[in-house]
Amino acid sequence: LTPSQRRELALEVRAANASVHAPVDVAQEADLERQIAEMEIVARDLESRRAELKSPLKELDGDLEAGPSAADIEAMEAELTRPISAAQAEAIERAHAPGPPSEVIASGTFTGQGALELTRRDVATMATGEWLNDEMVNFTIGAMADREMARCGGTQPRVHFFNTFFVGKLTAQGDGYDYGAVRRWTTRKKLGYDVLECDKVIVPVHQGIHWVLAVVDFKATCVRFYDSLLGDDKGLVEDLLRWVRDEWRNKKNADVDTESWSVEIPKDIPRQMNGCDCGVFMLKYADYIATGCPLTFHQRDMEYFRRRIVADAVEKGN
Repeated sequence: LTPSQRRELALEVRAANASVHAPVDVAQEADLERQIAEMEIVARDLESRRAELKSPLKELDGDLEAGPSAADIEAMEAELTRPISAAQAEAIERAHAPGPPSEVIASGTFTGQGALELTRRDVATMATGEWLNDEMVNFTIGAMADREMARCGGTQPRVHFFNTFFVGKLTAQGDGYDYGAVRRWTTRKKLGYDVLECDKVIVPVHQGIHWVLAVVDFKATCVRFYDSLLGDDKGLVEDLLRWVRDEWRNKKNADVDTESWSVEIPKDIPRQMNGCDCGVFMLKYADYIATGCPLTFHQRDMEYFRRRIVADAVEKGN
């Protein structure tokens, strides 16, 4: 088996153990484990909030940048979880209504992504229990990229978003490394801005049957890997560090030493408690990180996010 096949097999086992389609005894055990894990996560969250309430605010070291204030976080959370309006609910129902699978529901041209279309077949992957496809993810990423550009005044975004095909091209579908295949993806002529002037690069990754997210943080000289099943992918991290070196050499004719870069695989992050929501978790990691908001969502928010993503896509594409 190739490394990518071994990774997919391991993910399949993990997903099967969390799936409602597993044998009854396994499914019941997995369900109990999920409930216990979710209660533990909620308990940790409550303890953290209690500690924040009981502890006085501390002044930050002058050499460190202050994070968002409590008021800023509250405002960001409110925007990221704003209620779905009656008009949006009707649009969601129309998008999910029976019709030709190839019918285009929304379309548009997006920052750094080009022209994209969303069909009724793609929207169907946002139904409860379904796995997201590349087209649904890329349309959502495109909408995020447009929001980021708008936040930054329309010239140079702080965050660049790759689409789901970037990693496959960069890694020769998991069997190598080919910078030449993605060298032109980030030219200023193509993007209209300088990707190396961004603070972060968001990289959605489809591991065959599982969605994860990687973030290249130029400002913090770090690569972070987010997996809602708490896995890792050291090979991908190494490929992204190599991409950083090649990108600087190609675009700036400069050598960057990534030996000093850190690699972070956060474990205290929102976790999925089933076998189908990894794509939604991945997109929300990306959305919250790009916005600058702490990852404060939970498994219980996934049904809302599935609907919200469809509503945003339909609005953006009309």
